[in-house]
Amino acid sequence: MDKFVVVQRKRKRSSSRERDFCKRDRNDTSSCSESASQVFSSENDIGNFVGVPLTDADRRKVSFNCWSPPSGFSFPFVTVGAQNRSFQNQCLNEFTWLAYSNIYKGAFCKWCVVFAPQTVSRGAKPPGSLVLGPHCNYKKAKEHYNNHQNCHYHKLCATMFDNFVQTDADKSRDVRNALNSSRQKAVEENRNRISHIIRTIEFCGRQEIPLRGHRDAGAFSLNETDCNDVVFKAALRLRVEAADKQTSDLFSKARRNASYLSWRVQNQIISLMGDAIQKQILSDISQCKYFLLLADETTDVSQTEQLSLSVRFIKDTKVHKEFLCFVPVSSTTGKDLASTILTQLSQLGLNLEHMRDQGYDGASNMSGKYRGVQARVKELYPLATYTHCCNHVLNLVN
Repeated sequence: MDKFVVVQRKRKRSSSRERDFCKRDRNDTSSCSESASQVFSSENDIGNFVGVPLTDADRRKVSFNCWSPPSGFSFPFVTVGAQNRSFQNQCLNEFTWLAYSNIYKGAFCKWCVVFAPQTVSRGAKPPGSLVLGPHCNYKKAKEHYNNHQNCHYHKLCATMFDNFVQTDADKSRDVRNALNSSRQKAVEENRNRISHIIRTIEFCGRQEIPLRGHRDAGAFSLNETDCNDVVFKAALRLRVEAADKQTSDLFSKARRNASYLSWRVQNQIISLMGDAIQKQILSDISQCKYFLLLADETTDVSQTEQLSLSVRFIKDTKVHKEFLCFVPVSSTTGKDLASTILTQLSQLGLNLEHMRDQGYDGASNMSGKYRGVQARVKELYPLATYTHCCNHVLNLVN
């Protein structure tokens, strides 16, 4: 009995059992030949979902948006003995569960591909073609399809498919949503609570007010405290007092482990705000194309040398000067500082070919004619001329 060979394209997610399926099928006695017809590819091809773990999004693709051969599609021929046969498009209309895979050059059962791994019991005979591999033997194809739709696991898959379609149309039917109704309520309350916290932190940041002082201990209270509270808590209390009772209950009835008032959460929110601001600045620069670099280094309270990077650019006919970031440095030589600056700007996504000026102080490691930062940067980007920072020049005058 001749074995048939299916010529198929490589798939990234196919397992060895799936790739060799058509060689091992005992029921099919054909030999598939590669067709010279045009190739259609789609991420919704049923072949992409065979033998891999599926999410609900994948099941929706297979159930509602599975790839179907377009009108005039040329199906590849399969040689069976002395006869050439091909898949018949009319079968897709007759068997609604049937789908053709251009990747595997064969037919699959949509319902069983999605749900069969959940329905076949342990120790039972595994599904054959149409499920774990393509059906490529088109001799008596309709007879094979009728036998498949009458088998036990296909009927179970059909029931699961109907339930999935109904649940997807009406989310309230999903048992998981019904069981998680209390969780959804808690999530909504947490989101409302943290939105007030974010707006309070944003207010303090815009007004350049420190959120807390030397101490930030104790639980948050909606009542005035005997001692002077930190700025963040006092501003948040004022905001909540001006809101309705529902907002007040969000904080008075909040669990201690879900109040989102700790200094760690505050720092995380500040960091996220900084990332969003930096992203917007970089977007503005990319639209304006050209920019000017300003850099200076200083030592912080922890005795760490910090290199500050700022940019100037024109947006809407106005000159903008924006701070980008601090970069800790361990060496202040011209070579190391130049390397740090160029590396950081590249990591931020700026096109250094569009840098048109550099502004530093008059220190030799920055302004040096031969080995300073400006000389090393200008060597790589000749259009980035150097200008002595005007503020530093004024300090020299004083």
